[in-house]
Amino acid sequence: MPYNADEMSGPTQRKRPELPPIDERAVMPESGVELLDGKVLIVPGADPPHATRHLELAYVLRAHVAHGFTAAIDMLTRTSLTSDFAPDASIFPDGPDVETGGRRLEVLAFEVVSKQSLSVPTRKARQLARRGVRRIFALVLARERVLEWDHRLGRWAPLHPDLTIEDACLVRPLPVRTLVETAGADAAVLVALEARRPELVAVFEARGEARGEARGEARGEARGEARGRIEGERRAIRLACGLLGVELDGARAEQLERADLDELVRISTALEHERAWPTR
Repeated sequence: MPYNADEMSGPTQRKRPELPPIDERAVMPESGVELLDGKVLIVPGADPPHATRHLELAYVLRAHVAHGFTAAIDMLTRTSLTSDFAPDASIFPDGPDVETGGRRLEVLAFEVVSKQSLSVPTRKARQLARRGVRRIFALVLARERVLEWDHRLGRWAPLHPDLTIEDACLVRPLPVRTLVETAGADAAVLVALEARRPELVAVFEARGEARGEARGEARGEARGEARGRIEGERRAIRLACGLLGVELDGARAEQLERADLDELVRISTALEHERAWPTR
């Protein structure tokens, strides 16, 4: 059953715009089901080829995401009143949507196709395209091919493995080959991280400054506590000398002012137990 079935049918249905917000759910998140054209799809656990490629895709995409964008895995997107499903990976702009206050629509979406028919990813691609997703890709593992949805023709078009995917949401062009082949993925990630060096350096520097400030504050608090305890011991010793009639002459007063905490504790202990100033 749809998550919000009461909002989709029945005489009490509220009037809604043609397209609901992309993060208004029709299925329960993390329930293992999706809704496509009104039909509930069970989303089973992935087989090894699909699962490992899913991870490799996330690895490569995360490194290539440009500032101002975020990458996601299995994030539900409401494409129509009767469809709510999750591309295997997607990239979307940071910040809330100005109209809905929710997240913004993805600009790139990726589907991993292992043993399943291409028919379901094709239906999803049509929905995503109608919703306004700019670019949609399918990674066909059996043939080691990457397809891109042709919005004008309404069908998939193969991408040559030597090509790159260039987009404003990517910090540098993404090699097509790395989407279906593990070899070269590490090198592509390193090149992407090098392109992001100014951003990463700024992050590390900011964290370093924050850690330095925290350490400085901690040291300052510790020094303040130590000074407070030392002054407390000195006051206690002066009070004890007055009560016990122990003379606090110039030499002892100087010793008292120069003593560290351990020395002050030694003097205080001697006054408490021997009722006299300690002798060295």
